[in-house]
Amino acid sequence: MSDRADDFGDLAMDLHNQGDVLSTVERVLEFAVEALHYDHASVLLMQRKSARTFAATDELITTADQSQIDLGEGPSLLAMTDHDDVLVEDTATETRWPEWAPTAAAGGIRSALAIRLSTGHSTRGALNLVSSEPYVFNEGDREAAHLLALHASIAICSAQVESDLHRAVDSRKEVGQAVGRLMERYELTAVQAFGVLQRYSQHRNQRLREVARHVIETGGLPR
Repeated sequence: MSDRADDFGDLAMDLHNQGDVLSTVERVLEFAVEALHYDHASVLLMQRKSARTFAATDELITTADQSQIDLGEGPSLLAMTDHDDVLVEDTATETRWPEWAPTAAAGGIRSALAIRLSTGHSTRGALNLVSSEPYVFNEGDREAAHLLALHASIAICSAQVESDLHRAVDSRKEVGQAVGRLMERYELTAVQAFGVLQRYSQHRNQRLREVARHVIETGGLPR
């Protein structure tokens, strides 16, 4: 268990150094396959109340995830909405999902473990681990998967916040540059220049950042 603890310690450092949400998720999946020796792994994230595969190790699990989404049933969807984890010991004999289970079995998935990814009360999605063999996941695997899901939840949420902050900072910089251009060209005050950007944004139904970018690139306002 000490080796596994060391592995998780290394993972925590790796996740901290990832630059965005996608690279964070991909590192989690890489760890699940290489360090924990699961056959396939994926992460489903909730976006606008609908789930989609955000990242996956291969096409097999991507297809299985999409089957859940299309059919509206399966372990990952249940984990995201109602349970901390959902274990499927053998898709060939599974009865909870009469449509998804045989589809997964036919596609080469025999056992699966879905762990909810969340921070506080905000559900972010599910970490999905699957195997081509039945009855693969034991209690130790379950504990390790929960620890991995905890690391992933924290990292994903932190990366999302940081990504949002970077976008906000970039947007603010562009708007500031555009205000400066308008002040210089039209002899406006900062308040007046910002007001012009806002009016153009509303009139053209464009984001303020897009109008600002046009001013920066062309030196003038959109026509």
